[in-house]
This record gives sequence, C-alpha cells and structure tokens, in this order.
Amino acid sequence: MRTLVFIVIVYVVFQIIFLSSSQCARLSSNDDNLIEKTCKQTPNYNLCVSSLKSDPKSATADVTGLALIMVKVLNTTATRTLIHINSLLHHSPSPKIKKALLSCADMYYNGIITADVPVSIEALTKGDPKFADDSTLDAAKEATLCEEGFSGNSPLTVDNTNVNNVARVTEAIVKLLL
Repeated sequence: MRTLVFIVIVYVVFQIIFLSSSQCARLSSNDDNLIEKTCKQTPNYNLCVSSLKSDPKSATADVTGLALIMVKVLNTTATRTLIHINSLLHHSPSPKIKKALLSCADMYYNGIITADVPVSIEALTKGDPKFADDSTLDAAKEATLCEEGFSGNSPLTVDNTNVNNVARVTEAIVKLLL
C-alpha cells in the first residue's frame, strides 16, 4: 500500500513539474509580442498585460482569444463587485445609499453579468465582434452609471473604476477585430 502511495505521489509531482515546464515552453517571445502589441493599443497597458498573462491560455491565443480572456476577466471583476454590493446591502445602509446599491446590483447582475458578458462571448465565438464591442462599451457605461447614482459619496468607487477599466481594455481589444 505504501509503495502505491509513493508511486502516486511521484507521478503527481512529475506531472506538476512536466506540465509547468511545458506551459513555460509554450510562452515564446512571439506570444509575448502579440500580448504586448495588443495591449499597447488599449487605454491601460499594464492592466491588459497583467490580466492576459495571468491566464495560461493567452500563451497560444490569437486576438479573438485574448478578447475572450478579457471578457472573462470582466465577468470576474463584475461578479466581485456584485458580491461587494450585496455585502454592503446587508449592513443596513441609509435609504438613499440602499436605493443606489439596489440600482447598482441590478445593473451589474442584469446588465453586465447576465447580458453584456454572454453576448460578448457569443459574438466573439461566432466571429461577430461588433456585438461584443457594443456589450463591452455598455458594461463600462453601467459601471459609470452605478458610480453616478451615489452623487459623489460612493462606497463602490474602486470597484466601479476597476470594472470600467477592464471593460475599456476589453473593448479596445475587441475593436482590433472590427
């Protein structure tokens, strides 16, 4: 039994080492060049590069693949913001803040997460980037509208800015496909 456990452990360690090195081997200077060339055409180069390089699929992705990765980053960022909104709602905010938070929750859930992101993914997958362009622009606008709903006293400024920035980077990459 101990021999079997040892063999399994050795196998798993070997797989981890082998897979890690093969992933590194795939990231060649050509892949870095595509990411860098693409990100230089966005409004936030550093955000673009760090977001794309955090996903191993970017190593072999074309521009459409990079756009899809950014849409997934947008979805993650919007989902984190929605979680933060729900957390703030559970802390009994004032009626004015609660109203703005509920409006933001609606924009994030019904606008970005269940509409803009799926439309963008479908459009990019089907080779019709115009709809992805419209949806990513819409996501940025919804983050801005959420922020404006607080009349200057927003507890979501950082979150809304992050979503807006990711949406703008995503939109810029999608525009390269038009």
